[in-house]
Amino acid sequence: MGLFSKLFGNKMLDKQNSNQEDLEDMGELQKRENTSKPSKNANDTGIGMGITMNISTDENYGLSISSSPVGVSTGSTATDFYVYEWFIKNTGEIFYVGKGRGDRYKAFHERAYEAGKICEMYDTDSRFVGTGLTEEQAIELESKEMTRILNETNDRLTNRITPLLTKRGNGYDRSPNTPEPQFETAPCFYACEIDEHYFEIKPRSFDKVKYENLKAVVFITRNIRDEINIIYGEKLEKYQGETIALLSANGNKVLKSKYAKSVTAWIYIGDDDVMNYEIDQKQALEKLGRNIPTYHLIDVWKYLKEKFGEVETFSMEGIPINPIHNRVPLKEIKNLHDWEKGYDEGMPYLEKGDKERKAGNLEQAIELFDLARYNGYNAPVLYKSYAMTYRKLKDYDNEIAIIDEAIERLRSEKINVSETRIMELKERRAKAFALKQKLNSLER
Repeated sequence: MGLFSKLFGNKMLDKQNSNQEDLEDMGELQKRENTSKPSKNANDTGIGMGITMNISTDENYGLSISSSPVGVSTGSTATDFYVYEWFIKNTGEIFYVGKGRGDRYKAFHERAYEAGKICEMYDTDSRFVGTGLTEEQAIELESKEMTRILNETNDRLTNRITPLLTKRGNGYDRSPNTPEPQFETAPCFYACEIDEHYFEIKPRSFDKVKYENLKAVVFITRNIRDEINIIYGEKLEKYQGETIALLSANGNKVLKSKYAKSVTAWIYIGDDDVMNYEIDQKQALEKLGRNIPTYHLIDVWKYLKEKFGEVETFSMEGIPINPIHNRVPLKEIKNLHDWEKGYDEGMPYLEKGDKERKAGNLEQAIELFDLARYNGYNAPVLYKSYAMTYRKLKDYDNEIAIIDEAIERLRSEKINVSETRIMELKERRAKAFALKQKLNSLER
């Protein structure tokens, strides 16, 4: 976390950590390719207008940041820095470039995770590009060498940090053998260039849908990208809503935890890296003692439509909701456009509300969430807590209404929440609609 401290200072870091915990509550962070930003508006910090960031929040693989230059100075005044590179002996391919002092060039470190795997599989060596450098000179030379490799060779670099203005990215891009997305067609688990080139890993298809494995499913919202609009024709909510409604109407459950004991299948909305899939399945074996059938939403949607046909009540369009509540209108809340102050004044009420919710005091919890909202608190965790409480109360109208507000507010106030988190809110919304329909049918 040293980089965040340098960029944003301790106060902003503390708040970002808290906000990041809010996001983690909304679902697992993607292992290799999810995108997040360090604050509501990084430029507000007064740091580096010339820095462009693409940060991958990844507990296993570290950060992916594009900037120019790639390094971050520690302020050292030493003149014994060097730039080094690791390469495969029999092909000469360079797979990692770094800067350091002492024995850094031959030491394993977390940012070189993929490079370490290559060293285990191949006969590799290292060499110096430049020695006797100041830190600033090393940073500049490191960036220059990486730019040369990415612009003048086909070598796949495993560096997570790459210079900004290069002709191609590092080896974490999708391999050329990844099929192009198509309308109403399931994609595949792709192989990145590093995995395919160095480890001979190929793309993998999703499993063929079996109805017996749809009894208790978990939707995976990892890796939601622009290709989603191609696959779903910009109507993802329709496909997911109909799928959830079909599942619910036929006695199947939608779970939240991918490693719940009763889970029978994972349903992906987007795609993912083959390596992530294998990591997930390994964890399933460790936690559950079995692999989990893994389907794509489009395949499940097609299967259920073919099995059960068109059902009029499965459409969510035009269904009225009538939420009754005491929440003040958004325009009347305090600190509406002051995220910092809203955080400070609203967080204590959210924390108290969550304690009441967990204790089963649901009405008191709602009152406290209303106060957190009134004071300007705006983060996914607030709306998640609201939604869970209304779900417990079987107040689906208010659950749907508060989710609608969350999506609109988070986007309009430009809170840096990834599309994955928005999709999780939409997933909960679709489930609430299905439960509302089911409750209405029982009351008739």
